[in-house]
Amino acid sequence: MLPLLLAAGFFSEWASAWAANIGGIVLVVIGMILIVIEMLIPGFGAAGISGGIALVAGLIIGSSSLTGAMFSLLIIVVLLAIMAGLVFKSALKGKLSRSPIVLNTAIESGSTERSEEQFTHLVGKTGRTITTLRPSGTAMIDGQRVDVASEAEFIDKDVEVEVVSVDGMKVLVKRA
Repeated sequence: MLPLLLAAGFFSEWASAWAANIGGIVLVVIGMILIVIEMLIPGFGAAGISGGIALVAGLIIGSSSLTGAMFSLLIIVVLLAIMAGLVFKSALKGKLSRSPIVLNTAIESGSTERSEEQFTHLVGKTGRTITTLRPSGTAMIDGQRVDVASEAEFIDKDVEVEVVSVDGMKVLVKRA
């Protein structure tokens, strides 16, 4: 109960000090809004940084003492932490989790992995380029579309090529 009474006393002093300075209040409110926007909308931090600057400027302008500014900052940090908790809870289980900007499906690693073994059987085989190789492009080799690279030269479209080597995912070809 004592902390509640101390907080009430502080808030009455705080409100009277800030009542004369509307600019400080406006900066604090704008800063909090910008920080919440940064939490909700993915970006590179411009809203969050601007919000932080506005919060600090509002506290400096609106506070009559360093102690008052620090207590105000503590209150704002607690409020922002509560807002962040609500945003993250919504992101995990609430309306935001059903938003089209949130990926909810998992991609299995096996569906995207390609191994060197898929291409080693092509070494020594010939095929035709589907695109111009500058030095990389696509060729049809052994009935299979393959992303290839020429050893050192440009090769035009519809030219016969031979697979020289396979290095990981890289299939090297030369003119046949």
